[in-house]
Amino acid sequence: MKLYHYRSIESAIKELEYGTFHFAARNELNDPIEGYVRVFWQGDKAAWEGMLRNYICSLSEAIDMYLLQRNEDVLHHRTLIIDLNQFDNVPLGGILKELGDKFLEDEDVQKIATFYGNYGLKVQNEELRFILRFIHNKALVLCIQKCRECKTIPAEEANEVLSTFIDEETNFPLELMNVDIENQNLRIEMAKLAESTIEDIYELHFVRLGLKDETFLYGLRKDENGKNIKEDKISESRQRRNWMTIVVDFPKVYVNQLIDLVYPESYIVCFSGKNNDSAMWGNYADNHRGVCLIYETDTENHMTVKGERSYTLETKPVSYGGNIIERNFFETFGRLTPKQIEMWLTGTEGLSSSYKVFNNVEEWRKKYWAAYEAKTYRKLKAWEHEDEYRLALSNVFINFDKPESRNLKYDPKALKGLIFGINTTEYDKERIMKKLLEHTEEYSDFEFYQAEYDNEKQVVNIRKKSLWKLKYSFSD
Repeated sequence: MKLYHYRSIESAIKELEYGTFHFAARNELNDPIEGYVRVFWQGDKAAWEGMLRNYICSLSEAIDMYLLQRNEDVLHHRTLIIDLNQFDNVPLGGILKELGDKFLEDEDVQKIATFYGNYGLKVQNEELRFILRFIHNKALVLCIQKCRECKTIPAEEANEVLSTFIDEETNFPLELMNVDIENQNLRIEMAKLAESTIEDIYELHFVRLGLKDETFLYGLRKDENGKNIKEDKISESRQRRNWMTIVVDFPKVYVNQLIDLVYPESYIVCFSGKNNDSAMWGNYADNHRGVCLIYETDTENHMTVKGERSYTLETKPVSYGGNIIERNFFETFGRLTPKQIEMWLTGTEGLSSSYKVFNNVEEWRKKYWAAYEAKTYRKLKAWEHEDEYRLALSNVFINFDKPESRNLKYDPKALKGLIFGINTTEYDKERIMKKLLEHTEEYSDFEFYQAEYDNEKQVVNIRKKSLWKLKYSFSD
């Protein structure tokens, strides 16, 4: 099967020079809802207590990372403690256990766990963030008190922080949420509205602070030449923003990390099944100034790539539209061991009933990986014109978090040709040719094509350049 890789000139030169595909993470793709799974939370009281215990322990971890002046990437993506059992034999284990026990003794925390657990309510991520905001200050106060006790924060500073948050007591509006327990949609919409309003208030405050000092704001900053400014150390202003992540953003940060926990990250290379789509030439090949590289799979639609080891991957088509993929967080711990799952699902009175879904391991894993497959090879119907095919890697057995680890060499025999865009310049054609001539032995049966606009049919046609032969037409 022939596959087409639309590229800008710079990207194509890189791909040809190093002979690699870059497997892109979700945040590198052009669709912000790529790989979306709608995660919800529906469990009994024990399941909610297990998660709320984890919340305060993860908040404690985030405070430690803040004190160590870690950057925003760490605070946003590496503060969830997946396995509390790992600290059983070190002093930190006792600290976290004490924090968790005290948090679960709180009257409001118990009300929330009991309310959502006893009614078995289905909670979407906005409502979970809304819930956590109401008990966040209680968790923060306990964590700061423990930092003062352990002397990781000076007593004077700790007391100053505590004086601020102890006075900010809030009560979760159980009466409001309990108005119509059967009307789930109404409850969800109320929570969404409240959460989005809170989000807007905080974001407005942050942008106002950024107008006074833009170094306070998260996001890449550029110099006067438009180049990204690399921050080698955490500035005082950025550290103040990091503190706001602990104080304000953490409920959202935590929920996002829970969603990421459900499935391992996928990394993909995207191809198309067609070579004459004008929109794709415009979007991915620099407004028709780039090229389209032609690859071919083996007879079973596999391609081989190599990093530290070799991977033979199946090229699979993307499906468009269909039902939204949903997973219950309390029943989707595919990356954890039985002991870790048990830890997540244990409350003050024992193990959650949600644990029973893991008893039939074979059936559970079948459903789990079917949903994983669907999310990796599924997009909205609006993208259907791309006729996309994908190669995919995941973090299941090997960690590909570092971008450089996802630049894997392809078999040069798989590269069969190249299509020049309608607007590809002579100079850029010559640059491409230089790179190809460095690999004449590898690309033995290479073919050249030219994209052209058909005035009558108003379509892009692909014409073979019969006189162009890599080995003979460009030799001295």
